[in-house]
Amino acid sequence: MTTLRLDERVQCVIRSEVNQRPRNEDSFQALVIPGQGGRGPLYLLMIADGMGGHAHGEDVSREGLRKMSTCLLEELLVAPSINPVGCFPPHTSHEVQSAIQLAICQANLYLHAMMKKNHWGVAGATLVLALIGCDRAWVANLGDSPLFHWHSSTGELTQVTEDHTVTHALLRSGQISPAMADHHAYKNVLELYLGCDRLPDPLPFYERHLREGDRLLLCSDGVSGGLSLATLQSILSRPLPLEALAEDLIQASLAAESTDNQTLILWQHPAPTPDLASSALTTVLEFSQTPLSRNTLVQPRW
Repeated sequence: MTTLRLDERVQCVIRSEVNQRPRNEDSFQALVIPGQGGRGPLYLLMIADGMGGHAHGEDVSREGLRKMSTCLLEELLVAPSINPVGCFPPHTSHEVQSAIQLAICQANLYLHAMMKKNHWGVAGATLVLALIGCDRAWVANLGDSPLFHWHSSTGELTQVTEDHTVTHALLRSGQISPAMADHHAYKNVLELYLGCDRLPDPLPFYERHLREGDRLLLCSDGVSGGLSLATLQSILSRPLPLEALAEDLIQASLAAESTDNQTLILWQHPAPTPDLASSALTTVLEFSQTPLSRNTLVQPRW
């Protein structure tokens, strides 16, 4: 189990299970981009799912997240700190969107170069990420690893991201029905992913307003693929600790006959604090890991 503790006021739980696959091709990351010059910190949550059936899925998912996080740190922390003038204004949607788009494009180019150099042939990974700051979550994705937003005020659950599969494209264009989509032959064939030949411009990007108690679920399709929105909403509405909810999600996906790697990140949004802009961040990381299971509890400072 990996435990990252920055404060007792925020909870973010990560689970990653091999399930019935020979190895875990999912990768995950949770880190803090510290605030400076009047800006509060940003919290970066990411999952990448190596494409099944292709070579080196675990390498592509891991290296894709490494390049993504490096680029985002450069754009949102390092670059603004060079020759600053006065206090920085709060992060804007345009600034964050530009940083995320650049990071995805750089990660995609990096993976192409890595695959070419190592003669890997076709390889890739899905991506879902959230950058959380104050009362906002900025979200991007490629592929079929989704992000869901549970609203504490209404108990409703929304899938924020759109799946980038051939089946979903047919569904969106009206060529097949939702019932047909559940069993379509191309349900798991991806149109977009990290490592693909061409990315759209602009890339998929979403902004969500967060209230105290709201929950975000990022996951690979090994968790969500066999579960309906109603089932996910029922689980995320339970008044339980995040660790218990994560376990319920894993067990529900197993009951739905999931055989794929299962990785999820659950975030519960904290109450705002007056010292957000001047928060000093200290990171303590304790690490131990069993061969078949990775469980992470992240508690950052707000």
